[in-house]
Amino acid sequence: MSAKLLYLEDSYKKTIESKIVAVEAESEGKWKVALEETIFYPLGGGQPTDQGTMKSDSWEGKVYLALMKDGDVWHHVQSESEPKVGETVTGELNWDRRYKNMKVHSAGHIIDFGIHALGYSPESLMPVKGDHGKKAFIEYAGKTEKGNDELRKEIEDKANELVKQDLAFSIKFMSLEELEKETIYLQPGLPSNKPLRALTLEGIGTVADGGTQVKKTSEVGKIIIKDLTVEDGSTILKYGIE
Repeated sequence: MSAKLLYLEDSYKKTIESKIVAVEAESEGKWKVALEETIFYPLGGGQPTDQGTMKSDSWEGKVYLALMKDGDVWHHVQSESEPKVGETVTGELNWDRRYKNMKVHSAGHIIDFGIHALGYSPESLMPVKGDHGKKAFIEYAGKTEKGNDELRKEIEDKANELVKQDLAFSIKFMSLEELEKETIYLQPGLPSNKPLRALTLEGIGTVADGGTQVKKTSEVGKIIIKDLTVEDGSTILKYGIE
């Protein structure tokens, strides 16, 4: 099937018309639906799933979960009736949820770019894990010589400086070889079932990314580093936005 993943090209696209290409029953009142193209971001990469609705002239359903499997996005829907293959539906995101996810995810990148601008990444602090949901955090392999509270404040101040500068994010699809040349660092184990894409922050640098991001740093609002701890040689930041 290999649906076209429109969320990788335009994070701000809220609605779509697309044809149902596959349906699988799950349980009473619940189905998995695959579309020709989709705007629904699937759970993964540290970012929560999109939610929303699908409707046609004769059917409607609530999208409560999107998951990627073998390169296709399966939309888990709840409905009173079965969706039909070949039917054209209008999909609409829960935009408030999506935009919040975008801002939290982009805030994580702003923090990371700030750490690079401060000279800590990737030499002293190399990002290895993160989550950009309700309990957002970034884990770095390595540590610095600074005290936890001093480092927390330095990173928070730098991140908010980047927010105030209203810097532009831009995206570009690249091959693995291009990413290796262009990025500040390249995470190990990049997914083989997703297109590879680069995220660049104006004047700072480029990293690999497959999530949905804001256009300007100012959209994120104030970034709060809630906690910074060092455990077993790793530095863990817990963060949020206001």
